[in-house]
Amino acid sequence: LNPLSYYENAWNETYPALLRDRGYYTGQVGKWQFHTYPRDKWNFTSDDEYGWHWRKIAGKMVHVTKKNELDAMEFLKTRPKDSPFLLTVAFFAPHGVDGDPQQYYPQNESFGLYNDVNFTIPLNGINMDESWNRLPSFFNEINEGRKRWHWRYDEPIKAEKMMKNFYRMETEVDKTCGNLIKELSRQGVLNKTLIIFTTDNGNSHGEHGLAGKWFPYQESIRVPLVIRDPRMPSEAHGTTNDEFTLNIDLASTILSAAGVEQPARMQGRDISELYLPSKRNKMLSDPWRKDFFYEFPVREDPFHIPSSNALIEKNFKYIEWLEFNVSQLFDLINDRFEENDLINDAKHSRRISKMKHRLKELAAAAL
Repeated sequence: LNPLSYYENAWNETYPALLRDRGYYTGQVGKWQFHTYPRDKWNFTSDDEYGWHWRKIAGKMVHVTKKNELDAMEFLKTRPKDSPFLLTVAFFAPHGVDGDPQQYYPQNESFGLYNDVNFTIPLNGINMDESWNRLPSFFNEINEGRKRWHWRYDEPIKAEKMMKNFYRMETEVDKTCGNLIKELSRQGVLNKTLIIFTTDNGNSHGEHGLAGKWFPYQESIRVPLVIRDPRMPSEAHGTTNDEFTLNIDLASTILSAAGVEQPARMQGRDISELYLPSKRNKMLSDPWRKDFFYEFPVREDPFHIPSSNALIEKNFKYIEWLEFNVSQLFDLINDRFEENDLINDAKHSRRISKMKHRLKELAAAAL
């Protein structure tokens, strides 16, 4: 199966397509970075803002996050007021500029932020060299995560500068989100709008002697998820929930909020089941997931970025590095930074066997 052909053929079953078919005015702003940008499938699009932080536009230097904000504001202000709308704002920041020695370029007004904060790299305080040496032996200096660690964190002064600029750029994204929420309020539609804030991957800031994503360790696979839902009861406002939610749940949640049935091939679940009283019976008859299957398939040099699968439970994580026939097991309660691999501990042999079987089961179901 050609994955690009599948992508093109399956577009009609995506949540933007399904909502547009039902009268929603749809927009995509910011980063796309996947195959061909299907501009004709949306009512409103921006440029594919990827790979830059500052650029001259119409004779003026513009920051990518400000460009994201301006485009999103244009969508909100020019949208048909008699139609429901769907807007995705895909910020490029705080992704670094690949290959640039500075990596992160905040907006000028942000340089006053975090000057009085001292960052310890990594944030967990574990020695990076010792942690790096505990990784499987195929992790070496050509690994992409290791290469980026050298870009950012192999010297203390450089590492602190990188982290401050990274957090400055995150704060800029946060400020932009606040401005968009204010615009929704000004238009009188804030309390009619479901807002989901999340991201596509986590990030290692020196943990395990690495930088970036690509790996099944907690720093890479855990992401923020904040939901503002006008249907949410007041007692749930500002609360947290420890259930496993996944990126595949986002489409299901959006379609459910719009009253659209999700296609049979979608494997996600409506997150509002976790906070809407009207959906509690669903939770009683079909409890929420207690584990999940993670996969990162790569088609390149495995020493550069290795492929991996994992089964994640609340207490344990089982990892398979596919090209190297190497497995790992971590106790996420007593070893939350995943420094002590238990794969050769005989007392966990039964657990390993069960988790390996469960991983295969979930992998087969995901096809």
